Amino acid sequence: MKEKLLTAKEAAEILKVKKNTVYDMIKRGDLKASKLGKQLRIRQEDLDFYIQYGSQAKVVDSMQTGHNSNIDKAEFEKNILNIPSGPADMTGRNKITQKGMANQIIICGQDMILDLLANRLNQCVEENVFRSYKGSYNGLYAMYQGEVNVATAHLWHGKTNSYNIPYISSMLPGTDVIVLHLLKRKQGFYVKKGNPKRIQSFEDLKRADVTIVNREPGSGVRVLVDEKLRQAGISTQEVNGYQKVVNSHLEAAATVNRGEADVAVGSEKHSLSVPGIDFIFLQEESYDMVIRKEDFTKKPYQKMIEIIRSPEYQKEVAGLGSYNVENMGKIIYSDCGSRP
Repeated sequence: MKEKLLTAKEAAEILKVKKNTVYDMIKRGDLKASKLGKQLRIRQEDLDFYIQYGSQAKVVDSMQTGHNSNIDKAEFEKNILNIPSGPADMTGRNKITQKGMANQIIICGQDMILDLLANRLNQCVEENVFRSYKGSYNGLYAMYQGEVNVATAHLWHGKTNSYNIPYISSMLPGTDVIVLHLLKRKQGFYVKKGNPKRIQSFEDLKRADVTIVNREPGSGVRVLVDEKLRQAGISTQEVNGYQKVVNSHLEAAATVNRGEADVAVGSEKHSLSVPGIDFIFLQEESYDMVIRKEDFTKKPYQKMIEIIRSPEYQKEVAGLGSYNVENMGKIIYSDCGSRP
């Protein structure tokens, strides 16, 4: 039987997103694609896999070549970084750091601005620059384990009503780090156009007629949802769909648009990519970058910071829409590692 191949337009119609959004998904590694002559084509099998599993199917891009390497993320960690699949002790972590990461920089986080950064950085440093697409909490844990060089986070701490620093301080014991501010983004509810269920607050999520699609554990959105539910005194068992998980802002918005859920939580920018979705603002979040203090003064990291602070990069990021780049590159915390 002949393999069915789809154009970007056909894939966009199936996913109910814009064609340019499909191109962005391919660029980030969310969706696999190949070239047929000069034309880009997507296998029906790969599209079905994305619809079922979302960004679990992400691949790691080699920014050195600029081409999709089609290396599965777990396979990349196992074969290239020599990182064991299970937890590593402190000795194992040090060996990984010295042997597997000496000539490469792995930037961890899910926002596409990191793809832009990695592309720029790879053009001006000798080290190979790679991307890892772990969420905020898992990214910090990966940094502690020595699996990534740079982590990013947008983790809201309910007790202090602040972002990131409480988590960084507690999750990186014995590690001195520098925290740079990247940008601010608006977080809110994704609902169908016109908001037919009149969803306005987290209190609405316990209604019997409302179903949520959640994000994966370890993502910044999942932490926000869990903290807000805790503050409101709402048990997760009261929330219809709490266990239904997707792995990206875009997939969450698309799930609501397809009518498979009434509401999701995500950033404003991604809601603009999905027709038929309204965005209900909840709060502004801080998206920040974490670098080990021992790496901060090294040439490739200084070059990365130079790029982040450059007007050219900031203009490129601002041009994506819905990003506040004021104070991008500013050091907001240092020496926050704690020692017993």
